[in-house]
Amino acid sequence: MRAELADCAFARQFAKLDPVLAACLTTICWAASAVFAARSSRLLGGTEANFWRLTVALVLLGLWVLPRGRGLENDGWPWFALSGLVGIGLGDTALFQALPRLGPRLTILLVTCFTPPAAAVLEWVWLETTLRWDQIVCGLCTLVGVALALSPGHGRGADSGWMAGVSWALASAVAGAVGAVLSRVAYGIAAAGSAVPDGATAAFERVLGGYGVVALAWYWGKRAIFATSTGAGQPDDPAARRRRAAPWILGNAVSGLVLGVSCYQWALSQLPAGIVLAVVSLTPLTIIPLAWWLEGDRPTTRSLIGSIIAVASVIGLVLIS
Repeated sequence: MRAELADCAFARQFAKLDPVLAACLTTICWAASAVFAARSSRLLGGTEANFWRLTVALVLLGLWVLPRGRGLENDGWPWFALSGLVGIGLGDTALFQALPRLGPRLTILLVTCFTPPAAAVLEWVWLETTLRWDQIVCGLCTLVGVALALSPGHGRGADSGWMAGVSWALASAVAGAVGAVLSRVAYGIAAAGSAVPDGATAAFERVLGGYGVVALAWYWGKRAIFATSTGAGQPDDPAARRRRAAPWILGNAVSGLVLGVSCYQWALSQLPAGIVLAVVSLTPLTIIPLAWWLEGDRPTTRSLIGSIIAVASVIGLVLIS
């Protein structure tokens, strides 16, 4: 009985969370997740690091959701799983293919600036959700600020993999947009049926849907490495690398998927996908102080100006929403 009362109290407090605040918390969590992901990817490679962070997140979310009898009880769970398959499974897999070809700055620029308008157009076509002109202006100003802050310096030529990297980044953005709109569809079906799931339950269902894609990518990557191996001894112990990467994988799973996706799902349950993704597009800007602190990467004047424009636009979006 005491556990049930505590669970109800938590649910009431979570329900009071403002959806715009939830979108802002998603931004902070995903910024921290990006730092942890960079560290774990350098140790294990992007595909394996992505697989293990999804595995840890699925276990942690399952331990929180399943004992409370939530799991797959709502009518919208197949759509949440499909949303995760597209947004988390395909989207993250494409993202990790774009990163080594374009670098993190250009990849993040393309993904964050292309996902919100793509989601808004998809939601307008599919769900007939309309945005007011002032919301559109604030969302576009947010994207302009992000583009100004993160656009790479001039003088860098494109290598042979540049077009492939652009294609993977745009594919990741489209997958993220489709995943966001599918979540909105899932919430509508759940509301018309049994019950609307909380953010953690929806996150569990999305991660569960995306896990198979990431696991297959990891398996195929392992097979490719094995097929091209010459049998020579490796200078580094894989088990030792996994031990060194474990804290970063745990931090990435908790901040990016457990907390980040939970807040993200709560925001999507209350706000149009275009608005949520415009706020979440601030994630790369939030990384700037973290990169300065942990990596010694000082922001340029252009980055600071773009940050001011984007933050001011988000404040305007909050005030008019």
